[in-house]
This record gives sequence, structure tokens and C-alpha cells, in this order.
Amino acid sequence: MKPKTKYNAALVAVSAMYAALIVGGKEALAVLPNVEVVTLLIAVCAYVWGALVVFPAVNVFIAVDMAIWGVNTWIISYLIHWNFVALCFWLLGKVSFGRKTAEVVTVTVAATLLTTLFGVLTSAVDVLIGYTGKGFFVDFDNVAARFAVMYVSGVSFFVTQIVCNAVLFSTAFLPLVKLNSKAKLRMTPTSRAADESTSQQDGQQE
Repeated sequence: MKPKTKYNAALVAVSAMYAALIVGGKEALAVLPNVEVVTLLIAVCAYVWGALVVFPAVNVFIAVDMAIWGVNTWIISYLIHWNFVALCFWLLGKVSFGRKTAEVVTVTVAATLLTTLFGVLTSAVDVLIGYTGKGFFVDFDNVAARFAVMYVSGVSFFVTQIVCNAVLFSTAFLPLVKLNSKAKLRMTPTSRAADESTSQQDGQQE
């Protein structure tokens, strides 16, 4: 098998692995309301591995969650939010940061803002869109008032999620990025070729 083909196959495996990690991480922490690692895992995957890995992983995660929990308005929120998180961190992964401090601050602020928007998005979707066995429907009646009630009722959960991600991203994001970057480097065709060349040279010298 050609190195490029092997590399592409490896990326598919990484995408599947991340989908499993996201599903497993979410379900493992389901007993702790809004304490989650989904944002962190998607962010690391997008930041290091890129669009071809993260977007399939995100949407497989959503499909598996739908199989577990059934269809409801949360699917709309998930499709918008988690794909947007992937997009943002994929783009951030293309930025060259001069210092680690700047990188940590940037990704932590980004994660905090995105998590804050998640509360707004889910509240808005749940207010505007409903679901019955016959499908989705839209309800514009007293939107502002119902949104205020919906959002305020979930504030404690939203705050927990924001604090959780602020701590996780400030402490765990860069170590995970470093670990994933090393794995990706070892998998790239050029790196593997260089390793094989070095091994051959060492064998000749012996």
C-alpha cells in the first residue's frame, strides 16, 4: 500500500477514534450536569487533525447520540454548535502564535465564548422550534418572553459548563495538542520515510 493511501486510511481511523472518544466522554460524564469534555475533544481534533478528520467525527457523534436519545430539537442545536466549534478551532489551528501564553489565552477565550453561545443557541432553538411525532414545527408566539424564561431557568447549568471549559482549556488543551501533534507527525508519509531512511543508514553503519 502506498504511503499516501496508508496515511488517508490512518486519518479515517483517527476520525472514528475521536467519534468514539466524544460519545464515550459525553456518556461517562452524563451524571454530572453540564460538566463535559465534548468541546475539548472536538477542539483538539480540529486544531491538530483538520477538517477531514473532525467534521466526520462530529457528525458521527451526533448520529450516535440521536440513536441513543431519539429525535428532538437538541439535534438542531448540536448540528449548529458542534460543527461551529470544529470550524472555529480548525481555523485557529492555522494561526501561528508567538508564545504559548497567547495560545492558551486565545483558545480559552474562544472556548468560553462558544460555550456561552451554546446556552443562547439551545434556549433559542427550544423556544422557536418544537417537535412532535409528526415532525418539527415553528412557534413565534411570545418569543422574547419565553426565551427569557428558558434561558434564566438554565443559567446554573450554563455557568457550570462555561467554568468547566475555562478550566479544561487553560490546563489540558496544549498538552493534548502536543500529544496529538506528535502522533500526526509520526503518521505523515514524509516523516515515516525519514525514519526508514535513518534506520537504513544506521544499519549500514553497523
